[in-house]
Amino acid sequence: MLVNGAGGGVGSLVVQLAVDAGVEVTAVDSPQHAERLRGYGAHRVLGPLDLAAGPVAVGGPFQVVVNHVRVSPDELAQLTSYVADGGVAASTAGPIPEDSARGVRSANLFVRSDGAQLAELVGKVDAGKVRTHVAARRSVTELAAVHADAGAGRLPGKTVVLAP
Repeated sequence: MLVNGAGGGVGSLVVQLAVDAGVEVTAVDSPQHAERLRGYGAHRVLGPLDLAAGPVAVGGPFQVVVNHVRVSPDELAQLTSYVADGGVAASTAGPIPEDSARGVRSANLFVRSDGAQLAELVGKVDAGKVRTHVAARRSVTELAAVHADAGAGRLPGKTVVLAP
C-alpha cells in the first residue's frame, strides 16, 4: 500500500491500521514525519512524491493507493498509474480516476458517523495498536491562529483545542 500524505492526522491512522492488518506500507510525506512513520511500522518512508517519476521510482505499482494530498486533477490522474492492475485507489483530496481496462477501481472518501467503527478505533487506541500524534494543545481563544497554522501546513498532527 502507498499512503501519500502519511504524516497527517488521517494518513497516520491509515498507516497504523494497515500495518496492524499485516499490510506492507510505503509512507510518503515530508522528511519531518519520517521517524514517526517508521515508528508506526511503515516498511518504507519516502519524501514527497514526484508523480512524474512514476510508480517504479517508489517501489510500485501498489495494490492500494491512499491519497491525502491536495493536488490538481491532472496530478490525481497521474496517481492512477501507481495502482497495480486490479487494485484500488482511495482519496480524501479529490477523485483519482479509475482505469477499467486495467481493473483499477477508485473511491473518493469522506467522513461519516459510524459509532461501531469509532468504538473499534478507540479499542485499538486503548490497546496501544494505534497512536494519535498531538502536535499542539492550544486555547480556544487561538482558534483562528490554529486554522491559519493548519492551512499553512504548520501542524504535523492533531491539535487539541482547550476550553477556558
